[in-house]
Amino acid sequence: MALWRQQVCAMTRVRFLKLKHEGKVLRSILLFFGIFILPMLIAFIVLRLWDVSSNWEITSSSYFLPTKEKTQNKSTNLLIFNDTGSEIEDFIAALKTQNIIPEITLEKNITSIPMHNGAIKISLEGKSYRYTVMCSAEPINCFPVLVNILSNTFLRLFNSTARFRVWSVPFYSTEYPETKNELFFICLTYMLILAAGLPPHFAVSSMEDYKLQARAQLRLAGLFPSAYWCGQALVDVPLFWTL
Repeated sequence: MALWRQQVCAMTRVRFLKLKHEGKVLRSILLFFGIFILPMLIAFIVLRLWDVSSNWEITSSSYFLPTKEKTQNKSTNLLIFNDTGSEIEDFIAALKTQNIIPEITLEKNITSIPMHNGAIKISLEGKSYRYTVMCSAEPINCFPVLVNILSNTFLRLFNSTARFRVWSVPFYSTEYPETKNELFFICLTYMLILAAGLPPHFAVSSMEDYKLQARAQLRLAGLFPSAYWCGQALVDVPLFWTL
């Protein structure tokens, strides 16, 4: 067994050196691999670009003024109606951690409040707080933003460092998942063809050894046939699965 292991290691080193010095076989393998992987790579890039262009994250800074500076002309302060009869410092502090400037009012008549993009009304019913979100008619996706702000505020009140995020998918199509499934099966077919086409390229080196009678000379020198093939496989199999 010690001799067999030594022969396997020797054949592995010989096989590796042959691939390293005979660039012809290695170049043909990489070319074959590149031809089949290029369409899948292009399809993957196109899908990623489509996802990036069709989906965008909705943030509160697009609707409400951040604590540092104004980012958009249409941004306004987030209006907070305090109908609890007490102070809500914890709630306001949790809002400020989200980089939002709240504007607190005790006004009962909501219609008399100047125009704002959105507002949150906090009222007390028994021992429970009730939160009502209100939006102006113009801002798009205002309700998801306010619900997201409210959810993140609750997380801060419970001392959580997690954060909810919201994305908009305005160009979502019901045919898009089917397209992705079809692309997956196409890629799977490509991979099967690739897996079937690579072994002959690895077999070229063994055929050259057979023509040069190198394998026969090694056997006459005492090389085990299994050591010859195992040494080849230790290089070819990892390279095959890597590709």
